[in-house]
Amino acid sequence: MTKNILVVDDSEMVRNYHSFILGMFKYQVFTAENGMIALEKVLSENFDLIVTDINMPKMDGYEFIKKIRENEIAVPIIVISTEDEMKDRMKGLRYGANTYMVKPTEPEKLVTTINLLLKNEG
Repeated sequence: MTKNILVVDDSEMVRNYHSFILGMFKYQVFTAENGMIALEKVLSENFDLIVTDINMPKMDGYEFIKKIRENEIAVPIIVISTEDEMKDRMKGLRYGANTYMVKPTEPEKLVTTINLLLKNEG
């Protein structure tokens, strides 16, 4: 059964990069360019996992994660951001992310992390 993954990033290049990697592993990938659009999608569709950036216009990744958890949606969330200070990582985890990775991500590490999170969900 194909897993649906939402990739949220304001950079089209990053969205395309992550979509390409995940598509190679037979995941069905959906995208959004900011947290506000992504939240609308999450509230109306089911996703098996979310990959999100932090620094985005309209609604940043922290607020996006917070809103997902406030709506009691238990989807696994991976943050992938250029923000790599411990305070940024802790904030992402405190808001409800399952893990935090720093850009640029290694494709193997991203896919391994996704597989582990999805296996734990199943």
